[in-house]
Amino acid sequence: MMNVIEFQPDSTVDLYSTAHFMIMQQGESAVDMLDHEAHSLRENGATEELSACLHLLRVVKELIDMEYRGPIH
Repeated sequence: MMNVIEFQPDSTVDLYSTAHFMIMQQGESAVDMLDHEAHSLRENGATEELSACLHLLRVVKELIDMEYRGPIH
């Protein structure tokens, strides 16, 4: 499991790559894990880390949703 606090994407590709890796490792529980981490970061006032976590959470949800919808072509 990666440490979300240390996550700082350099590019959109890194963000999607990290999200894909998390889904491969955690499955749909990646959403719960990131949501829990976001709540903890919010309580601790870690705004930069919270922002990165929320971006990652959004992309993880987006990729899972895309998987359920199937191919786009």
